[in-house]
Amino acid sequence: MRLTLSHIAIACPAISEVVKRLEVLSLKIEKSHDVPTEKVKVAFVPVEVSKDFRIELLEPTAPDSPVAKFLTTRTKGGLHHLSFEVEGIEAWKITLEEAGIEVLKPGIRKAARGRALFIHPAHMAGVLVELEEIQ
Repeated sequence: MRLTLSHIAIACPAISEVVKRLEVLSLKIEKSHDVPTEKVKVAFVPVEVSKDFRIELLEPTAPDSPVAKFLTTRTKGGLHHLSFEVEGIEAWKITLEEAGIEVLKPGIRKAARGRALFIHPAHMAGVLVELEEIQ
């Protein structure tokens, strides 16, 4: 039996505001519509899936780690971040900053599979977003 990822849903107060920030990442709405039975408006943003796509499980190894902090308010865990594979991470950092989108300090850093930067959740509908350059 095969299981494939269908989508990741992000609740947001105004899709139009999130769309502006997603466009900086070259992501655009494919289609949107209302779902009256759920009393929501839905917008679909297609993304390519990396050949290196995985589900990443994070467990803190120190009490002062960012994941440990996350778990203080979500004791059973939960969605921590979305990660997008990119090339030219330095150029992405410049693009984000020029658009007024906050990159978390220290900026570009060593990551599990290469180098990465994180976008402050306040700029992405409350979701931490990682841009990862796999090396």
